[in-house]
Amino acid sequence: MYPLNDKYYLQLVRDSSECLNIELHHHGILIRIVSLNNDHCSTLTHRLCETVDEFNVLIIDLLETSISNIRVTVDENLEISFPVRFGSRNYEKLWSFIIELRLETNTADEISLDPSDWNDLRLLGHKIMDNMIDYMRDVRLRPTWRPLPLTIKETILNGDLPLQGQSPWQVYDEVFTMILPYVIGNIHPLFWGHVYGTGSTIGALAEFITGTMNTMSWGGQQASIYLERKVLSWLKQLIGFPNDETSSGILVSGTSVATIIALAVARKKFHERTMIIYCTKDAHSCIIRAANLLGINKENIVYVSTNEQRQIDLQALEACIDPNTCGFIVGSAGTVGTGAIDDLQGLADICARRPNDLWFHVDGAIGAVACCSRRLRPLFTGLERADSIAFDLHKWLSVPYECGCILVRDGELHRSTFVQPTVSYLTLMDGGITPSEGEHFFSDYGLELSRNTKAVKVWMTLKTYGIERFGRIMEQNVDQALYFAHLIEQHSNQFELLAKVTLNIVCFRYIVRQSNTIDENDMLNKFNKRLLTMIQERGIAIVSPFVIGTNTFALRMCITNHRTRLTDMDKFIEQMIQVARELLSTDEFAILKTIGSV
Repeated sequence: MYPLNDKYYLQLVRDSSECLNIELHHHGILIRIVSLNNDHCSTLTHRLCETVDEFNVLIIDLLETSISNIRVTVDENLEISFPVRFGSRNYEKLWSFIIELRLETNTADEISLDPSDWNDLRLLGHKIMDNMIDYMRDVRLRPTWRPLPLTIKETILNGDLPLQGQSPWQVYDEVFTMILPYVIGNIHPLFWGHVYGTGSTIGALAEFITGTMNTMSWGGQQASIYLERKVLSWLKQLIGFPNDETSSGILVSGTSVATIIALAVARKKFHERTMIIYCTKDAHSCIIRAANLLGINKENIVYVSTNEQRQIDLQALEACIDPNTCGFIVGSAGTVGTGAIDDLQGLADICARRPNDLWFHVDGAIGAVACCSRRLRPLFTGLERADSIAFDLHKWLSVPYECGCILVRDGELHRSTFVQPTVSYLTLMDGGITPSEGEHFFSDYGLELSRNTKAVKVWMTLKTYGIERFGRIMEQNVDQALYFAHLIEQHSNQFELLAKVTLNIVCFRYIVRQSNTIDENDMLNKFNKRLLTMIQERGIAIVSPFVIGTNTFALRMCITNHRTRLTDMDKFIEQMIQVARELLSTDEFAILKTIGSV
């Protein structure tokens, strides 16, 4: 044993599993212990020692010399520091680290989910953190997407129910080898499919903080509630919505849930009257899902025609509106298919003429947050006049999934839609964590009682990057989309632009002119479907499908990606041409020309 300060003694013991046990004794009694393997030793010493043997030699050397300082801290852990000298000028730096020891106890019948060795958990945490930061840093070195091998699918699906736990190191190793390599790929710079957000490094760290807090943010006297209130205030200010207590809002999983809330509030306003939903067929699919869930019959959904810009036709809308019913008018701040932005000011004017009968709702899933940009903001004039706005923060604002928002102009109506009579186990008190006066309860504004806090990741994201930086990124994405559309037009012998680019979405297709085909459009549809699949499966990039009109298949690029560069556009079109030429030269193309519609 080696003597330390305050009558503590240290003993080093090698066990049969090639680990080094460090034992702390006090007055001859073993009080704390830790077991270290090679990985522990390497992480603890910042890779000064790579193995248990090297670490053992280091500690013994330090204990037997006077150059080091090994002492027991107040919380009975080991603090180790020693000088490191280097260079011809004999530079000296202090090298230090702490070894956390676990309590040696006999209360064997009492268990918890906390680790028996906090030091081991800290080391695993450091490894995970290092790996995840590398994962984000090196994203360009990987394919955009790779198919999930059958062996991995079977391994995951055939796993037994874990009756006994295993080492978290082993569990993480399975995540590292089976899960991380096979993701959908939306953090990759060349992911432009559907409308997926990219996330951010700060957002990832915020998720760790949120998971650690594990707070239940239904309401009460806790900081997360105030943080959500502040975030909602910022979002109202960003969009130009009334930023006072008369309006309301809540963070939710996404626009789908936000739309359910908006429809429910509108229906509450109109009481027992028949409510008709007016929207275009380009509106977000969540409108129809929300209507179905709320029992609104499909005959009460009226599809309004669009103009040449794929906007809702205002004259057609006015002609459709039934004067004997109330209406839920849906305007799009960027349609999912082409990014078309409805005349929100015109829609607001129509609804303002019948405020007791018409509810103006804006689906801003894609574009509402583009108000971050001074250049793009005028495209959304009228957004601020909506009765409700549903939008996502996990798309273009790069907040980690999942996070959306609903804002409602009439806050009291919003609350009255969801507030429930108090039950005994949720009784509010005169003080404590759930006081009856002065606190805000978000459970009164949405579907959920049990809800995590989404505010931390939103708050940290906005505070770290700032609205102006997001605005520049959104302008950058729009410029990239316009540039790619220009490339399509430059290659007009090979590509066709299928819709006007108004925001960050480009719809196009590769064209093959074959005079001997019975149905050229059918053949082009089949060719482009195969081209899209080949691009995805080779990990070149991710674009997604869309149908223009009734039967024109398009490759659709939607850029909501802060990692995308303008040069990626040039590289992508070159690779597409190469894959298309390869497809044209194969027997598969001959088959595509002859088989029937699919």
